[in-house]
Amino acid sequence: MRDESGVLHSRILVVDDDEQVRKLLGRLLRREGYEVWESGSGDDGLSQVFALSPDVVLLDVQLPGRSGHEVLAAIRANPETRLLPVVMLTGTASKIDRLQAIEGGVTDFIAKPFSPEELTARVRSLVKLKLVTDALEDAERVIVALARTIDARDPYTASHSERVSFYAGSLGSRIGLRGEELWAVQHGGLFHDLGKIAIRDSVLLKPGKLTPEEFEEIKRHPVEGRNLIAHMKTLGRAFDVVYFHHERIDGSGYPDGINGEAIPLTARVTTIADIFDALTTARVYRAALPRDEAMRIMAAEVAKGWWDGRLLDEFRAVLETLPPEDPRIPRTAMD
Repeated sequence: MRDESGVLHSRILVVDDDEQVRKLLGRLLRREGYEVWESGSGDDGLSQVFALSPDVVLLDVQLPGRSGHEVLAAIRANPETRLLPVVMLTGTASKIDRLQAIEGGVTDFIAKPFSPEELTARVRSLVKLKLVTDALEDAERVIVALARTIDARDPYTASHSERVSFYAGSLGSRIGLRGEELWAVQHGGLFHDLGKIAIRDSVLLKPGKLTPEEFEEIKRHPVEGRNLIAHMKTLGRAFDVVYFHHERIDGSGYPDGINGEAIPLTARVTTIADIFDALTTARVYRAALPRDEAMRIMAAEVAKGWWDGRLLDEFRAVLETLPPEDPRIPRTAMD
């Protein structure tokens, strides 16, 4: 537990094979009010990272088992710990070690022998940084929860975003998206319609044809979604998906009316997933369409110049690997 200053009871994990160093660090940090845990090896230290959820890790370079660099890599590779402050304890570390740690995403260095005043000042600063990071991640979790709430407003669109995420991720993987781009289509699919939170229920849930004025209101949702995530470093990686997923290849889409490859690839991938799911799930004004019919409609729309035909062909190949009742696709009460 933390006090109002964010210092007392913050949890520090010390990973060092030198017991004297561990004990010294433990004494210094406990005197400052921190909860301190110790580990003497890389493997045990990494296990404690995931078991204890520390606020800061003090990590030696040379460790039995996994090296400090390997522990750092594992921390950065896990979504739950990728932003965890990690301080590398350096004694005989070479320039190459330091460069490797920087490239691996180390937060800071503390040289051995260390100054107690410098050590506690740096740890105090990093604990505050962790508090800010936690607050941002909490805000991002709220955003994703809100997006799911939007789906739940209408029983006909329940779990729509989860299906879009699955389809877009499958298509993205097939065409070779990796890293940030694959993350964007998988996670962006979950909150691509986030901006609909600003759309009135009387418009969003209207069973009949929308008036031109009502359709203009619907067309605001990519802009509203963009505004909600624009300043969030993590969710901002899916900016293109949220903002551009209603653009069309011929420039007749919205909100900007851009065309062709000016539309980001991540948005074009998500659009294919979004349209397919909309066609194959029930709506108040029509029953769910079979997959083959949905693909025929989308092919006709490619001929009109709306969607990326190459991506639709690749998506057809994705569907051939998925049985109609694939358990990885969330189902709704209307299915």
